[in-house]
Amino acid sequence: MMPRDLEGRILLEAGTLLVIDKPPGLPSTGRSLDDDDCLQHAVIQRAGGMVWAVHQLDADTSGVNVFTTERRQVAALKEAMSAPSARKHYLAMVHGRPTWETQIVTDPIGMVDGTSLGVTTKGRSAHTEIEVLDRGPEHSLLRVRILTGRTHQIRIHAAHLGHPIIGEEWYRSPPCTLHPRQALHASRLTLKDHPRLDVAAPIPDDLKRLASAIGLRLDRAEPR
Repeated sequence: MMPRDLEGRILLEAGTLLVIDKPPGLPSTGRSLDDDDCLQHAVIQRAGGMVWAVHQLDADTSGVNVFTTERRQVAALKEAMSAPSARKHYLAMVHGRPTWETQIVTDPIGMVDGTSLGVTTKGRSAHTEIEVLDRGPEHSLLRVRILTGRTHQIRIHAAHLGHPIIGEEWYRSPPCTLHPRQALHASRLTLKDHPRLDVAAPIPDDLKRLASAIGLRLDRAEPR
């Protein structure tokens, strides 16, 4: 990604804070600072100096991604994002039609066979809140709030409920080939403590096309 391509994706630039609408197919950070196949590299090139990623999004996940140009702000921002008052909302399109309207999942997540992540009693605590926004003939649209930040948390909890995310390759058997990426979008981040922050990322075009193809309405998907 070229630095010039960032301009239309900047959701907020204030002081040392930079919030980007991360495109799908690009990891938040790379294997090194010289790795140009990541969003951080483009942000650094644009800034002309070091920029730190405050949190990670999977390469396939689009949406709100927070960076800072001041290293000491990383810990403070991480703390603010993990506060009970923080709101980290995602949109997910999943297989199946849940019989419930809301669900709270607290099953712990960890290594299940030495190489794969999943729900396990030996894992770390994980807390996910889910609301059904719409149901199509065979798929559903969910709004998801995470209160913890475990690796692949939403993907694992959705699969654990029997509703794996469309495009899921790891936590569905057989892997889903309906969409070229997981249909997961970091739609909104709200911090009510310091710093006060409320940013939303628009639903990307590929997910709009997917929703239309599988009979899901996005008019209820605006984060609140």
